[in-house]
Parts: sequence; structure tokens; C-alpha cells
Amino acid sequence: MFELSQSNVVDYLLDRGEISSADVLIQQLGGGVSSVVIKVMDANGGEPVGTDMRTPGQIKRGVPDTRMRAGKCMVLKQPKEHFAVATTWRVDTDRIWLERDALGMLSTVMPAGTLPAVMWADTANQILAISPAPPEYVNFKTLLLAGKTFRWPITAAARWLAQLHMATAGMATPELFNNQRLFQQQRIVPYLKYPQAAHPVVADRLELLGEFLLSQPVCLIHGDFSPKNILIASDAVTERGIFVVDFEVVFRGQPLFDITTLMNHLLLKGFYHAPQWRPFMLLADEAWHAYQQAATPRLLAAAGQWGGILLGGLLLARVDGQSPVEYLTDELKRQAVRDCAVALLKSGGSMDDALDAVGEHLGQLG
Repeated sequence: MFELSQSNVVDYLLDRGEISSADVLIQQLGGGVSSVVIKVMDANGGEPVGTDMRTPGQIKRGVPDTRMRAGKCMVLKQPKEHFAVATTWRVDTDRIWLERDALGMLSTVMPAGTLPAVMWADTANQILAISPAPPEYVNFKTLLLAGKTFRWPITAAARWLAQLHMATAGMATPELFNNQRLFQQQRIVPYLKYPQAAHPVVADRLELLGEFLLSQPVCLIHGDFSPKNILIASDAVTERGIFVVDFEVVFRGQPLFDITTLMNHLLLKGFYHAPQWRPFMLLADEAWHAYQQAATPRLLAAAGQWGGILLGGLLLARVDGQSPVEYLTDELKRQAVRDCAVALLKSGGSMDDALDAVGEHLGQLG
């Protein structure tokens, strides 16, 4: 299979006829752990802009049309079989078709302009071309790590998530979304099974959590609904749009996983920024309440029994799983996350109780 890279992407696209010339801009995007992700900007592509000023005679003689063109931009994705992490983490590459099929399906039920559109697919080489986010949008994770705690993106993201879950709860979905193999490879094994050796005291709780996530499918879930996959309009005054990316983990599963994933990453940013953790706790609380207000009772049914255990499992996964967050390097703070996660796994409880417990652990950091 052809392996895509920055050095060969131009020739590849020229051979396919997808760009007008080699004079294009290339940008490597985030996502290098699991996929090759390259943005290509062809300023001379797309439809001509303006009025064609050539006379009929000039057109007949083949005089070139000198109008500016709208430009053409695409994001190319090709999955890696072995993820770029410290341990051996292998995931089948057919997950790229999860993304293709999910984007096609969700384009009919989700707000226009909030997720990429599929442009074309190279099935032989497992390369997917999708539309990029608007150029003025910025990555939400980057802003959070810089200490910028905008509240409106969290509300918008939680409502978007509830709409995704409600729209697909009663929808017939392709078999690929119901196959547990890819979700086990991407979430159950690296997040919930891998940490068990280091934390035998909660191994049984992690095992039960994995069984719960696989046994009670309700709707399509995004599977990686974290701030790194949410882009927001940089001008928060005139435009409050969000753009959600990375649909390689889509699965027909438990909706609580998605909203808890978002809250988990907000709380991890709180541990990172401690002792200035309170704004991030407020964001996690806002995410939960905004989701509750928008979601149906069926989507919330598991929160009372599994909320605390799931939040604890996801916190532990991102310090001692196969893909720990890269920014939490202070060992004192990493241990604080571990202590909090193990306490939640042991005690369980509702999501509201779990948030209170996390606040107490964060408070010990100042």
C-alpha cells in the first residue's frame, strides 16, 4: 500500500488530477499518533471567480481565462496500523471507513458546517480526503492549555453532542459501527485493560466498566470527543461556531462515554493548571449541565450508576493508559490524578458526586 507523506503528497495528487499544479501549500496537521494528516491548499484550483472578460473570438482561439480562482483545499488522512506511542498499540486500518461512513451519515442530521464533508476516497490506499475547518477556526485544546477558558464552546459542544446522540438513537446504522473490534482496539484495551497491571486494586472495576461500555449500545458515539477534536471560531463576538473532527472511533455504544470524555479532558487541564484549577472545574460542570438540559432521559439513564466509575476510569487512562496526555509531566500532579481516579473507581456514585470528589482532590493542589 502507498504510504502518504509530505514529500510525496504533491506527486500523488497530481497523478490523481486532484490539484492544478505542483504550486500548492502543504501543512502537516495534528493527529500524527494515529494517522498521517496533511492539509493541501491549491490557490489555483476550484471554480473561476468573477466575470469571464474574453470575447467569443478569444475563447474560440483558446486564449486563457485569466480570472482568479476560488481555490481548493482538502485534508488527507491515512491511518497508521501502529500508533506512535511508547508501547505497542496496533489498530486495524479499516477504521478510516468508520470516518468516511460516519461523515456521510451525520451530514444529514447534524448542523451544516459543523463537521467535515467527504470529498473523495482512495480505497486501495486507504486515503480519505475531507473538507477542512474554516480558516479562522482555532483548536480548542490549544486555547485551554494556554489558560483561556471560554465557556460558550463547551455549551455548544455539549448541545452538539446531545443532538448527535438523539439523532442516531433510533437510526439503523451500518454493521461497521456495531463491530466491537475497533472500539476494543482503540478504547477498551488501551484505556481500561492496560492500566490494570499497575492498579490491581481497581482492576475488577475497570473490567466491569469495559463490559458496560460494550453491552449497552444506545446510539452512535464519537468516541474521541475531546478539545483537540473541537475547533472554534476565533472571533467569539460575531461568530460562535464549532467544527468537530476525527471520526475514526465512531461506535454504536453508550452516550455517557462521549460527554465524560469531554469532561475528563477539561478536568485534566485543571490538574495541569493547578492551583488555577477552578475555571476548568466550572467548564466541566457546564459541559455536564448543558448536556443534561439537551439530552433525553434515555441518554442519561446510566449516569447515576456509572458516572463516577467512568470518569475515574478515563482519568486513570490518560495518565497510566497507553496514550497518556503529553502535557501533564509534573509527577506530583500525575499522582494527584491517579489518587482521584482510583478513589472514583472504588466509590462509584453519580456524575454529580464524582465532580464534587474531583473538586476536593484539585483543592489539595492549592
